[in-house]
Amino acid sequence: MLFQFGDTLAEIDTEATRNYYLHQKYTNTCACLGCQNFRQWTKYCPSSVQEQFQAFGIEDLNQIAEIIPFGTKKEEYKRHNGMLYGGYYHVVGEIKEYGVNSDLKLSDSFGIFIPEYVSPSLPDFPRPVLQIEVCAYIPWVIAASMENYIN
Repeated sequence: MLFQFGDTLAEIDTEATRNYYLHQKYTNTCACLGCQNFRQWTKYCPSSVQEQFQAFGIEDLNQIAEIIPFGTKKEEYKRHNGMLYGGYYHVVGEIKEYGVNSDLKLSDSFGIFIPEYVSPSLPDFPRPVLQIEVCAYIPWVIAASMENYIN
């Protein structure tokens, strides 16, 4: 299936991606509070985010290959109602036409893009591999203190 990311066109094999994730029950298990917060947030994330990843063949947002919680200044947290996160997912696919812009905004605070590179993929991930990067502001939803992340 073809997907437009800004002016970049990608072909994603949604069934092969879905099949991989259904049979490879990978979940990022990092124990840091930032990653725990991300995993909890996925239960409440905007439907626009969940639906787009389902369209790619990813049913569970916790199957992210890498989560990166960044420290965020208090003013920035208030402005965006969340802490800055990065990370990436892998899908079966390839870029058909790469443009200057490969961004796709899924909500007011959640965007994705396709880089030209691919980080090491999950075990036995089918080829060709395409990486979908995340750049998002995610609210703190767990009971633990966020003081180590907000400065």
